Amino acid sequence: MITWMQRHRKYLNITLWISVGAFIAAGPMFAIGSGSFSGKGADTVAKVGNVEVSVQQMNSTYRQLFSRYNQMFQGKFDESQAKAFGLEQQALKQLIDEALLLNLAQSFKLEVLDKELSDNISKTQAFYKDAKFDKETYKKVLKQARLSMAEYENDVRRSLLLQKLMGLLSSQAHPLEEEAVSTALYINDKINYKVLEPSLISIQAKDDDVKAYWETNKMSYMTEPSYEIEVVTQENITTTYSEEDIKLAYEGSKHDYKNAEGEIIAYEIAKDAVIADLNKKASNKAALKAYIAYKKDKLDPSYTKEIRHIQKNKNALTQEVFTKVSKLSLEKPFLKPQFINGKYQIIKLISAKGSEPMSYEQAKDDAKEAYLQQETNRQFLELAQKSVDSFKGKNSGFLTRESITGLAPLSDFEAGEFLEALFSQNTKRGFIPLKNGKIVLFNILEQKLLKKENNTQEKNVLRLKESILNDGLLKKLEAQYAVTSYLEGK
Repeated sequence: MITWMQRHRKYLNITLWISVGAFIAAGPMFAIGSGSFSGKGADTVAKVGNVEVSVQQMNSTYRQLFSRYNQMFQGKFDESQAKAFGLEQQALKQLIDEALLLNLAQSFKLEVLDKELSDNISKTQAFYKDAKFDKETYKKVLKQARLSMAEYENDVRRSLLLQKLMGLLSSQAHPLEEEAVSTALYINDKINYKVLEPSLISIQAKDDDVKAYWETNKMSYMTEPSYEIEVVTQENITTTYSEEDIKLAYEGSKHDYKNAEGEIIAYEIAKDAVIADLNKKASNKAALKAYIAYKKDKLDPSYTKEIRHIQKNKNALTQEVFTKVSKLSLEKPFLKPQFINGKYQIIKLISAKGSEPMSYEQAKDDAKEAYLQQETNRQFLELAQKSVDSFKGKNSGFLTRESITGLAPLSDFEAGEFLEALFSQNTKRGFIPLKNGKIVLFNILEQKLLKKENNTQEKNVLRLKESILNDGLLKKLEAQYAVTSYLEGK
């Protein structure tokens, strides 16, 4: 599993786990029922050391695996087969392995800077419009995938962190190892191929068909948990301080006042920031007193109480504070003062409502889109299956795994993905779905051995070594970090 990440994490973009062509979008969700958990909130399926595995991550990974098997079975893989193959357990194991590695990354004090995150997202082609990153396109694509920006950005941050860790754990290939592996990998192919586009399929969605799809997939369309809270806001305190008090505060925390180069700022330049921090501390102190009085039902009447109804993507709080609210209970409903939008706020939980299936009218638009995608996929796969034995395409020269140019109309990236799959096939004719939704039909015309001097096996050696070394690493991490699953029977 680590080896797979090392090979593919460099393609950290939305196609990895939102698209995977149209196939992931049409894949089933991991079924979360009321009896699926044992002792944890409905947003968490496992905890590994300090890292929690969320339902959203479980859904994403389950659908990726389903899509991968569906490709292997040429579109004939269904949920009964998924159960027989233990896809839930496979998805959970993959996420637990990632969580073990994230614990290791934390112990190394690795982190992903906000700039690294934004740079990565801004380079993702799926979010481009007119050859450049477009924020509205970004939001639209995530909405179509039923993902919030926070969820997506958290997943990308995780991926980047794993990529950094993988860089530290990389191996080297030695000449003798390359020689040993290369003897089995000198085959190259000449093929006839044809690229099919999903746009070949055009369908209409009838309301009865959409409703039938929704009935079958109700558990994929859940409302977000919602919370009714009471908010008490501490108004900011502004005080006049003596020069001596300001200087004393500056001397006690001067290392907090630095310029862009990391140099400590002189007192006269930092003075306003020091005063602002003194006022913030005074406001926090007053908020803590109000918090204690609030808990004892002795809050000063001058404080106003505001009732709010919040959901994860519809709230005036930060995501961090929302997470804290979601962990409150009616037995312990109070949250200590939180600094939100420039002021300290005290929060009390009034009521909580968990996720529940949406009505058809609520889910209709999303269900229609998913139905169209599923039906397009089905008909597109049928077209590929019917065409594979008689298609007329282009002839290639002899190809190796590295022959990513000259396979028009495939891009270099698409050609690389196709060739990686082609050289894993054990059939003469067939088709290979690509992550962007295209399908490549192929017919192997001829094979021959590649001359030794033109072949390097460094990557293959690295994969073999990494597989052996990383299996050992995961076993060591499993012994070091506690792994708790909240899915019954898992």
